Amino acid sequence: MKHLYTTIFLCGLFISLNAQDLARKIPSDANVVVTIKGKNVLELLSLSEFSNSRLGKEMNKEISRETEGELATIEDLGFNLNENLYYFLQTKEGVFYNTFMIPMKSTANLPKLFPRERDEVIKDGAVSYVQESYGGTVIMWNTKEMVFVVPSDQNEDYSYLDYDITPTIAEPVEETIIEEAMEEAVEAAEEIEESIIETPVEAIEEIEETVIEEATPVYDYYNSEEYKKQEERREQRRLAREAAKKKQNTVTLAYAKQVLQSQPIRNILQNSNYKKSLGKGKDEAMVWMNDFPQIYKNAMPSRLLGPNNPYNFLNLDEFYKGTTVTARLNFEQDEAVMGIDYTMSEELAKAYKPMYEGKFNKNFLNYINEDKLLGYMSVNLSTAGILKAYPSLIETMFRNVDQKSDNKKAATIAAASSSVTRLFSLLIDEEGAAKILRGDMLLLLTDLREKEVTYTDYEYDEEYNYKKVEKTKTETVPDFLFLFTSEEEKMFRNIMKIGVLEEKVDYENDIYHVGQTRSNPFDIYAMYKDNTVFIGSSVAQLTQIKKGIYPSKLSNTLKKEISKSATSFYVNGKNIISEIPSEAFPRELRSNIDFLTDNTEDLRVNFSKIKGNTMTGKMILKTPEKGHKNSLAYFINIIDKLME
Repeated sequence: MKHLYTTIFLCGLFISLNAQDLARKIPSDANVVVTIKGKNVLELLSLSEFSNSRLGKEMNKEISRETEGELATIEDLGFNLNENLYYFLQTKEGVFYNTFMIPMKSTANLPKLFPRERDEVIKDGAVSYVQESYGGTVIMWNTKEMVFVVPSDQNEDYSYLDYDITPTIAEPVEETIIEEAMEEAVEAAEEIEESIIETPVEAIEEIEETVIEEATPVYDYYNSEEYKKQEERREQRRLAREAAKKKQNTVTLAYAKQVLQSQPIRNILQNSNYKKSLGKGKDEAMVWMNDFPQIYKNAMPSRLLGPNNPYNFLNLDEFYKGTTVTARLNFEQDEAVMGIDYTMSEELAKAYKPMYEGKFNKNFLNYINEDKLLGYMSVNLSTAGILKAYPSLIETMFRNVDQKSDNKKAATIAAASSSVTRLFSLLIDEEGAAKILRGDMLLLLTDLREKEVTYTDYEYDEEYNYKKVEKTKTETVPDFLFLFTSEEEKMFRNIMKIGVLEEKVDYENDIYHVGQTRSNPFDIYAMYKDNTVFIGSSVAQLTQIKKGIYPSKLSNTLKKEISKSATSFYVNGKNIISEIPSEAFPRELRSNIDFLTDNTEDLRVNFSKIKGNTMTGKMILKTPEKGHKNSLAYFINIIDKLME
């Protein structure tokens, strides 16, 4: 039945529902809401195009198999394909209710999805439903829509299953029994003393075994009272757990019926944070997350963790109040774009802002050659801002914990944390630390090359004795260059000088060298120039930079993204695939290397600095136009190719 659930969900990705109708069924305190806008999706890829893909054919095959041939295609399921699919998550008393809502053109064929006797379709007035007995999953429908509820009870505790950890030590033998057995053994020994020389060895062993058996009674644990009591306790726990599961299944069934047949007093459209996230509605999918404290608290109920529950020590309501995350997915002609908005409280934004007010070292741009670039990651933070903000964040996290908590340990930890962070703030020179590491950093992946490395293996002889042997193998390792701004040239050179004096570091032409080891397949080179520390795997590259002859080349787009973003990430997929040796690919992909090379483009991820109380991010995956109708069709075509 799990295959059926998966099939229904995947089919739902190609549906849409009327936001004015089904959105009103989502409670305003939902923690997560996902919308798949079917009309927008079908404009990019029609149902017939999807059904003719390998993925679509496999889904149709699965539908036919699950219904024993009664249904053959996605269309036969009766979904309303011109409207949207909604998913929402609601948490209640340690239970996560994952709910999917799907509009229907017709529900006549839905009973055919459950041909097996164990999947009994129950008719209850205007609704029909099937409920899985073990997990409690419910599929319920009326004439217009279907809901699919998957509960996840975080209160369940299966630690050590049903077993008691009881030592099975034999009961001590009474002292009088031992004395009597010893007397009997002495008498038996005296009786056979004269004939012992003539007595066969087997007879002597038999006498010894008899004496031992009489002196040491065997304790049968599995017929003991202790074992019977443990079995009773185990059965009681099993029955209690089954009763709790049946009760939860009843609650889940009522929950599904409530979602299907009624509307909450306050729905999600009355949630101001959600309404702000809706945007213009041109995207194909949207994810909205809210109320993180409730998600965390329900994920680990306090009764399971007791006094060690971390939420007794943290004021999550204070730390995460007003926090929402919204993500929107758009499939354009030649790129797939996901935009992310992270909104926080005004107080948290005030604490975070100084962390992202870093100055970017524009000299970094002189050491990038886009033609040879495989990827990069840049970070533009402020070390001074981080060190100044850290005490404030800790204070916020533990604020009022000692007053509101009955847990003495929690209050102690809160007070100690506040004291430590205050001491940290007084002792640390934030501006001085920023001279060592300002906060702007750039990691470049410049090449992939094959390198012979040494490793230790073991060889065994016929008797399984082993010996260590050194072997060599060829691995593909990256060439990289890491840069960060630092005003402390003296400190850098003193650290390197220690390495030179200890004969761990070589020094030549103002470049320091650390040789490769068994655990490190790289030769590491380092140097200092223009308030920048350079650490890389290519001495030739550092030599060019030192002489000022490095051939830099970078597009305006990447220049802007690196210098203006708080964090920027870039991968040149085409260059990476072309650099990887074919034998390094999994065997099943080797025949598709040319296809992957022709159909892999750039991936760019950027996060801005905080504006107001919001940080925005964007992930852009470029897709080739040749051979693909649009970026959504591109993904389906890639899946089809990999399924061959």
